[in-house]
Amino acid sequence: MDPIHFTERLLLAALRRVQEISRRRMPDDGRRVRDSHRFWNDPETTDLKTIMHWRGEGPFEDEAVWFGLGRRHREMLERAASWAEVALPADGVVEWGCGGGMNAVAFSTIASPYYGVDVNADSLTECIRQVEAESAGVCVPVQIEADSPEDALAHIEEPCDLFFSSYVFEVFPTADYGLRVMRVGYELLRPGGVALVQVRYHSGIRPVGGGRRAYERNWVSHTSYTIDGFWQSCEGIGFEPMYVTLVPVQPELDESMYAYFALKR
Repeated sequence: MDPIHFTERLLLAALRRVQEISRRRMPDDGRRVRDSHRFWNDPETTDLKTIMHWRGEGPFEDEAVWFGLGRRHREMLERAASWAEVALPADGVVEWGCGGGMNAVAFSTIASPYYGVDVNADSLTECIRQVEAESAGVCVPVQIEADSPEDALAHIEEPCDLFFSSYVFEVFPTADYGLRVMRVGYELLRPGGVALVQVRYHSGIRPVGGGRRAYERNWVSHTSYTIDGFWQSCEGIGFEPMYVTLVPVQPELDESMYAYFALKR
């Protein structure tokens, strides 16, 4: 064997070895989904109520911040509904990842019923409590397992006019998982309905987030998308993207690189 071919074989063998080691170190998608479910349901998770946006916790000790972000999201959803020519008050709104009810309370004036989807039972209970405390309409809790987002379709039988999610897609275990949720959202909407979904974006050079690292080490920015990539993926699902609003800095939560996509079914 000539030296050139021998060297090529050595390099190829080394490359295969590196790839094999990398595969062994990478948790599979199913494992990361399970890890995420455990994280959001573990009472030992640090500041769990804060990161689920409960009223009176963390930055929401200042209730003006809690109510203010909810109102801002309501105004953004009103704008998206106007673009899609959805009349308000709308016939049903689904929020994916309702947390402690910050948006549920604000949405009562623009849609009913409100369906709050979450993997954490305590947050669903808190969401209902806040809606009742503020006399904010009808709140229907929908608890799912992280590995079965499609189960929401069995709990929400009537099509809705609005679908919303904020501060949730960035904590999904994978980018593909987020697209699974978008497919569920598409199915939950009636034809002509509108989705407003916030994601964390990146430039395409170096994604923010955890990649293949353990979920709990980087949950706050685990998943991100390029603007055009998410736009085109939603088109592939069947959505008609209308516009995107960039929020490079979110001072209330000390976060950055947020994008809100308005999409019509």
